[in-house]
Amino acid sequence: MKSMKTLIAGLLVAGFSAGAMAASYGSAGCGLGSLVFQGNGPTQILAATTNGTFGSQTFGLTFGTSNCNNKGLVKLGMQRESFIEANYKDLSRDAAAGKGEFVTNLASLYNIAPAKFTELLQKNHAAIFASNDAKTAVYEINRLVSSI
Repeated sequence: MKSMKTLIAGLLVAGFSAGAMAASYGSAGCGLGSLVFQGNGPTQILAATTNGTFGSQTFGLTFGTSNCNNKGLVKLGMQRESFIEANYKDLSRDAAAGKGEFVTNLASLYNIAPAKFTELLQKNHAAIFASNDAKTAVYEINRLVSSI
């Protein structure tokens, strides 16, 4: 009976490991456990336990740390917000003109085709830039993009 359990456990680990081979972490996924217990095999049980105990996988996915996706949601949102705040006047000018490097670069941060994004900003220029406040622009752009 013990050998049967060992065989089943081995098959499960092998099965889950195959999908994770291409990633930089084992079958337990990213997180603190992937940094401490590298590679595939029985150590992935410890990696999964570490990830679950410390909640590092959720944190890593959100912020792009601990071997997780480097495009964490918070990190990307902060990049967009920082870009808009740092380039507010130039972005407003380019959006009004319907062309320019600032709207093109911001389109790439939103992963939207530049022509479509520029048209969206130009059409909604008054709502986005009327208050002369970068925070309002961030909010309005995010609202418009989410409706696409």
